[in-house]
Amino acid sequence: MYNQKILIVDDDNSVSASLMEVLNMEGFDDVDSANNGLVGLEKYKRMRPDLVIMDIEMPVMNGYESSQKIKEIDPDANILVLTGTPDSTYARKTIEEGYASILLRKPVTWRNLRQTIETYLPRQAA
Repeated sequence: MYNQKILIVDDDNSVSASLMEVLNMEGFDDVDSANNGLVGLEKYKRMRPDLVIMDIEMPVMNGYESSQKIKEIDPDANILVLTGTPDSTYARKTIEEGYASILLRKPVTWRNLRQTIETYLPRQAA
């Protein structure tokens, strides 16, 4: 069991549910999700997660805008982009402007995602 908090922001409920299930199986008990960038921003304010896994193309507020606003609130926010559109302008800008640490392409293997999470979120036992 690990005490880090993870927030998944993705409008694809099946992606969010799968990520939540795998993260729970890996020992992360405090995992939540949001189905668009605006809800993700509001949950970030309340939850203050140690890691955000952010999609880019979403309704209401996209991942670029959400990441930008999260970084305004918390410059140390730890954001990873997980998107099916890695070549989009918003995906590139999110990385280039420093709002996210890394960009992963969907579909991602659990091994690649786990390695990335371990790199950007050292585990701390609860």
